[in-house]
This record gives sequence, structure tokens and C-alpha cells, in this order.
Amino acid sequence: MNSEKKFVVLALIIAIAAFGGIVIFAGLGNVRHVNILFPEQIKQTVEFRKIDGKAAIVGIIGNSGTNPDLISRTGFAYILTVKNADTSPHLFYVDTIGLKTKLLEPGQEDTIVIISEEEVVLQYYDIADTKQLLGTIQIKRVGLTD
Repeated sequence: MNSEKKFVVLALIIAIAAFGGIVIFAGLGNVRHVNILFPEQIKQTVEFRKIDGKAAIVGIIGNSGTNPDLISRTGFAYILTVKNADTSPHLFYVDTIGLKTKLLEPGQEDTIVIISEEEVVLQYYDIADTKQLLGTIQIKRVGLTD
């Protein structure tokens, strides 16, 4: 009888350890396309280019178009990589919250992170020479409403 109890206890320990391993494996994004153990993220990349003689932002990863509306969700980390594919320096600036990249020389890139729990529309600019409005960043609430 004593050996049967040891077998049951050992089987329970192995089952709990296996279940924990499956949860960790799945939670790290190996089953889903996103990681469920850490806060959600939205990653996008844009780059400065000269279009018709004017500085513009062009979406290259996660968005498209010229001077696109960049969109994220409330409560998510919005990670935006800004590259300079132009021949002159640029500085990406988000109005209202005062967030900006470093001065980007040709070929350089920088990353900024925005996290907002509230819906907001922010305007983004190139402020290397003058303050030139390029587009908006929209943080939207997605899900059930009250």
C-alpha cells in the first residue's frame, strides 16, 4: 500500500510539472502568434523619405502609405521604429506628449514607445528644420463598452 501512495504522489507531481511546462511553452508565444505572459505590443516601422521635394513618412512594416495614420490600442505598448532613408537629417516628434527620436542622420534609426490607457489622437511632426506636420497617431479603445 505504501508503494501505491508513492506512485500516486509521484504521478501527481509529474502531471503538475508537465501542465506547468505546457502553460509556459504556450504562454511564450509558441502556440499563439503573440506572447500571453507579457503585455501586448504593437510594432511598426516608418522611414523618412523625400517625396516631391518634401519630407514625408512612409510606412514600411505594420502600415503603409505616405504620412499614414498610425494606430494602436489602449493599454498596449506601441513600439515605433523610425528610420531615415533620406539624405538630410530628420527628427520625429509627437506633439502633446513631447516624445521624440534623436536627430536622425541619413541611415540612422531610433525607437519610441507610447503606452496610453485613454483614447487619444496625437500629431506627429518632423522638427529637424521647421515644425512640419506629417500625420497622426491614434490610440483607440477596442473591446466591449459599458
